[in-house]
Order: sequence, then C-alpha cells, then structure tokens
Amino acid sequence: QERLGRSEVLLVRSALAPRRPMARHLRGGAAVPAVLPLLLLLLLAPQAASQDASPQLAHHIVANTPAGNIRAALDAFVAFSESHGLGMHLGKEKSDLIEVSVGHGLPESGPAVVFEMGCHAGDGTLSAMGALKERQGSTVISTEENKKWLEATKRVVGHATTGMDIKFLPFSFGADEDLDLLLDTLQTKHGITHFDSVIFDHDEHLFLTHLKIVVGRGFLRPGSTVYVDNVKRKGKQLRKYMEFVNTKARKGFETEIRHIRKPYPDAVAISTWWGASEL
Repeated sequence: QERLGRSEVLLVRSALAPRRPMARHLRGGAAVPAVLPLLLLLLLAPQAASQDASPQLAHHIVANTPAGNIRAALDAFVAFSESHGLGMHLGKEKSDLIEVSVGHGLPESGPAVVFEMGCHAGDGTLSAMGALKERQGSTVISTEENKKWLEATKRVVGHATTGMDIKFLPFSFGADEDLDLLLDTLQTKHGITHFDSVIFDHDEHLFLTHLKIVVGRGFLRPGSTVYVDNVKRKGKQLRKYMEFVNTKARKGFETEIRHIRKPYPDAVAISTWWGASEL
C-alpha cells in the first residue's frame, strides 16, 4: 500500500463532501446515478484513515517502545501502519536510503544539520536521526503542513531521542508559505547557516523552486546531499527537477537514482552538491 499523499487526502475529502443528488446521462438517454465519488471513496478509504490516525500511531510508539531507541520506534511505526492499513510508512528501503543520504552528507567531524520538508508523521525524521546518533549536537529541522502529522512527529521524535544530544526544530509550513522567511528565521534565531543534508517529501511541485532558494541562499556546502522521494511515482511532476539535478546538466549536482520495490514500486534520487557558478 502506498503512503498517503496530500493529493489523495484532498480527493477523499471531495468524495466525502455533501453534494446534491445528481444523475449522469448515457448517449441513449438513460440516467445513471453519479457514483464516481463513491467509487473514489471505496478506493482510497483505507488510506484516508491515516490522516486521522496519526495521534493513535504516536501513542502506540510512545507506549510500546523504550525511550531513546530510534530503531525500536521506527520498527513500531512501520508495524502499526502496516497492520492497520494506514499507508503512512515509507518502508524499509526508503528509510534506509534516507539514512544513507544523510550519512553521505555528514561533515568529516562534529555536529550536522539536516533540513527535512514534509516530515509526515515522523518516520523519515527518525531515519535521518539514525545517521546522527554519533554526532552529538546535531540539529534536524522538519516542516509539515498537516498539523496532526506534525504533532505526531513531535511526540514520536521526542520519545525516540530521549537522552540524545540531537536538537529537533519542527515547523508548521504550508505550500503557500515563504521559504526565504523560514531560512531567515533559522539564521537569526537559531544560528543555522547551512544544511549538510536536505530531504524533500512535501509538495513535489515545489521541489525545484525550494531547491533553487536553498542553493541561492548558500545553504548547501560542497558535499551536502539532497534526497527526493517519489521519483518514479511522481515522474511527470518531477521531470523539471530531475533535469535540473541531472549530473549531465552541469548545475553543480551529482545525482544517483535508487529504485524501490517495497512497499510499492518507486524510485528516489540522492544528489550531492559540489557547487556551480551559474544556476
């Protein structure tokens, strides 16, 4: 089952919305009920539950895993999502690759800074933190538009990182908000001037726009990595982004695509920034 995306949530909300009785007409003139919203609901209802189940998911993790154990929390996250048909988990392959991407972006020594856009209910955040366990003083910044998901992430991360020297900065951030302002806040209030690794799993239509802002503001250092989800599943929407980060485009990125088999066929891209004179 696929992890529930924001577009699917909106479709289900539309299907659930009250509407006047309607009829569609075939060419022969026979009227048939307008069943498309109902069919849509039947197809997406198992996934739709995930937008409301995040509090239960977070409670389950906090109640059933030891504090300060990222791996146990991540395993419980996946097990709960799978057993309840929520589709909220990334799956082991993607989770492992997030950890790989963050690991590749780490500086030679000392703390690191990870910037995640679209944390959902926190499994990607946990994966990123898995690469930072030995880097005391590291910081993870996570944004999320869905407030329930963000609250779940706060609970899950707070529990899983108990006793660890990792700072977590969660932000509510919508698709229509200004990333420049958020970067200003990180600079002036938190003293953050660069990211060692970036994770994009928010609105795929904003990936390229936000990447250009991050690069243009000088927030990537040579060797920083950028992880992007849904490269295959959202291939059409990500075409321009992938053209931009393609190694052959000479925009300063060296990009590797990794194919995913489970929990559904997909691909992710890990790009390393080496610097460019022109974007």
